[in-house]
Amino acid sequence: MGISPLKSPAQILVSLAIVFPAVLCIGFASAQEAEERSGEESLLRFIEIGGVAEFTISRKQSSEGETSTSTAAEQLEMGVGIEPHPWIGSEFGWIHEHEDDHDEEEEGHALGIFTGTIIVGPPNGSWWLKGGVQFLPFTMFELAEVHAAHDASIGPFETGAIVDPLSFEFGSKREKSLLLGISRGEFLGSVYGYYGDDARSEEPRSGFGAAVGYKKHVDEEDEIAFNLSFIDDLGTLAGFQEEVFGHEGEAHDADHDADHGGPPAGVDERVPGWSVATAIRYSGVAFAAEYMISQNRYAPGVLAFDGRGARPAAWSLEAGYGFELAGRGGEFTLGYQGTSEAAGLGIPSNRYLSVVTVDLWKDVLFSTFEWIHDREYGTARGGSGENTNKYTLQLGLAF
Repeated sequence: MGISPLKSPAQILVSLAIVFPAVLCIGFASAQEAEERSGEESLLRFIEIGGVAEFTISRKQSSEGETSTSTAAEQLEMGVGIEPHPWIGSEFGWIHEHEDDHDEEEEGHALGIFTGTIIVGPPNGSWWLKGGVQFLPFTMFELAEVHAAHDASIGPFETGAIVDPLSFEFGSKREKSLLLGISRGEFLGSVYGYYGDDARSEEPRSGFGAAVGYKKHVDEEDEIAFNLSFIDDLGTLAGFQEEVFGHEGEAHDADHDADHGGPPAGVDERVPGWSVATAIRYSGVAFAAEYMISQNRYAPGVLAFDGRGARPAAWSLEAGYGFELAGRGGEFTLGYQGTSEAAGLGIPSNRYLSVVTVDLWKDVLFSTFEWIHDREYGTARGGSGENTNKYTLQLGLAF
């Protein structure tokens, strides 16, 4: 994913996101002790900790016959939720992740990803306010609803696969932000503003986005959802910042500045992005699809494809089926993902995948086998032209 560690302002914001509700929690517990005869309200009543540890062994084979095998603690997640009052909650997340990079020197690099938010809103109400360091809801299948503070799930994109969907790599953004959400029956909406560093400028940059959606629960298990999202500047997303305007872009800009006395035309131009997604779950079958695209073309000197300015797009399709075999529950997932005019973002042109996950013990211990086939852009279009197959076996422990 290529997300860099938080800088000092964000760390301060995360600390506030934890300390503030913790103080409220202590005050609330004290009030309960004064009012109730038992007088024994434990702090643990308002706190829940959850997470998952995942260990993998994988084998990768390229179209040129080269093979490599690796083992890793693929991902360690921990989430802490604090809910001192029905109107106030706080969430804090930490991830230690193995990064599978195209650059062999970087492969295996560990990341520390922090999120910390405060949520304010009436229980089961029609509005909520969520602020802090969080993933923006541009690449989500569902809108950013108010989750219970003890819900320690991490990540905006639920997928049956081990690998991140290409649409997530294309459209993810973790940033200091403030989001207002509204629900009216089965219709949902949110608007948000964000503020953070920008590789295109020495000054931080602010922006905004919005989403509208529809979500209907057919029964306890089945549901249908639709979502339309907008962000004012695709260039602020993590993939664009790293691949287009980051270290590679800095070298390009330096050469361009020396030759022409200034940065390429269009670097500071805001190019909006749109995303549409749908998810359907019925009788044990789950289908999810997402498509996102740039509203306009980039300037050729910023992001080019086939000799002209690129208009990048990405999509992900997944279909999953839950089953039970020999008393063990599991899920089988098939997926197809792709991109268009996105060679400059360093992600494949096409991806096919199949995944089997089996519950080994009481939804706590599980095993996953995944096969993915990636096709890179051709050399004439800025890619490596390689095709790779990767087989991964993962053992996970949820707590």
